[in-house]
Amino acid sequence: MFKKLSVIAIVLFLLGGSVIAFAWWDSLTADEDVTIGVGEGVTISVNLDEQTDGVLVPAGVVMKEGDVTEVDVEFTVNLDDTEDIIAPLDFIVTITNVEIGGEAIHAGLVNTSISASETIQNDPVEVTITVTLDMPESEVAYNAVATEDITFDVTFEASIQE
Repeated sequence: MFKKLSVIAIVLFLLGGSVIAFAWWDSLTADEDVTIGVGEGVTISVNLDEQTDGVLVPAGVVMKEGDVTEVDVEFTVNLDDTEDIIAPLDFIVTITNVEIGGEAIHAGLVNTSISASETIQNDPVEVTITVTLDMPESEVAYNAVATEDITFDVTFEASIQE
């Protein structure tokens, strides 16, 4: 009886470790600090290949070691103004120039979701951009995007509220 319970406990421990490891590999995060000025936008080029050790793949595919279904790119954004800002400023984050393998033809497969405050004042603002990839509709499209770098530009702006 003790042997059976021990074997069951070991199996549950191994399965639990696998689930935790998969959850960690399934979503990776990269961080970067950004300083912006009031009324001045700052644009940063992001290359997902440089942001993570994982390979972004569409949800629902057979996962291999190193594959992830989403990548979180995190930024901490500060104002460069050294004086205290009395009123909150509008804070705008935009993503442009999405490309896969240096071309925009399949950029529609890349999904981005921005999580950030709509205002910025004296404290840093945390910005998280979650990137996922849709399943290509054909083998030709799949071959065109498989293992290619995904790049995009992120622009951060702070302006006076109107």
